[in-house]
Amino acid sequence: MSHAGCRSSGLITADTLVNTGQCKLISFHGYNNHATDACTIKIYDNTAASNPQIAEIYLPGKLSSVMDDTSGGDQEARTATAVNFECDFHAILCRNGIYVDVTGGTPRIFIEFA
Repeated sequence: MSHAGCRSSGLITADTLVNTGQCKLISFHGYNNHATDACTIKIYDNTAASNPQIAEIYLPGKLSSVMDDTSGGDQEARTATAVNFECDFHAILCRNGIYVDVTGGTPRIFIEFA
């Protein structure tokens, strides 16, 4: 195993400098809590939203499922569900830091790093 433990960014909901200096990017966990608007997350090996970009994650808005009324009527039940997403980065070495750039939606994400 390349790391004995890791730290968490804590909850990220907007552009955030996660770490300054060399570290390893371990994983990403999150979802978009917005009913319709998608969210794009870009992760940079930097202290700002500037190259090198090392990841880009697209999180859709909540998904709605439609169910027909079993009594034969045309009533529908709609349920919006957020899609959870997890990505293992296998300890990518970030030499300059980790910066998260958030566009759109209502993200609720966590970055783990060592």
